Amino acid sequence: MKKALVLAMVMALGVSTVGFAGAKADKAATDKAAAEKAAYNAKVMAQEYFSADKLITLNKTKVAGGNGVLYGKFSFTRDMASKENAIKEIGFMTLLPGASIGVHKHYNNEDAYIVLEGTGVFTELNGKETRVKPHDITICHIGQVHALRNDGKKPLVFLDIIAQNHAATPAPQDKK
Repeated sequence: MKKALVLAMVMALGVSTVGFAGAKADKAATDKAAAEKAAYNAKVMAQEYFSADKLITLNKTKVAGGNGVLYGKFSFTRDMASKENAIKEIGFMTLLPGASIGVHKHYNNEDAYIVLEGTGVFTELNGKETRVKPHDITICHIGQVHALRNDGKKPLVFLDIIAQNHAATPAPQDKK
């Protein structure tokens, strides 16, 4: 009985050691992948020119509870930007007829849309709806809400720029 108990303990210890070694290997692989991603992101963020044929395709379904697909072609995405970068994401977006970005609030960044093609409806903080067309610009500041929908018959194409200023100096406190 004692022999069986000792054997079970040794086997359990062996399994634990193998499991621990496997966990260490998994952590090393994860760390390596994270380092490679960080190096890639740093390389991308150091670029000043992004060729149209090499943009990152990222399509999102039902953005912020909207309808359809938001088709995107990005120079870089927000997960690639560092704290020092004010521009966190920039890309060409397309909403097909009937598609929309739902009403959503911006808690820590600003979002500007520059309409390039098509028409649609932009919704502001107070629910006010405004028709948008090529060359119109919208901006949603921190603490505001917005939405965009394509109610036209052609694709609504716009440039989306998301910015966040982590380096902003807070206002000094009044001394009394």
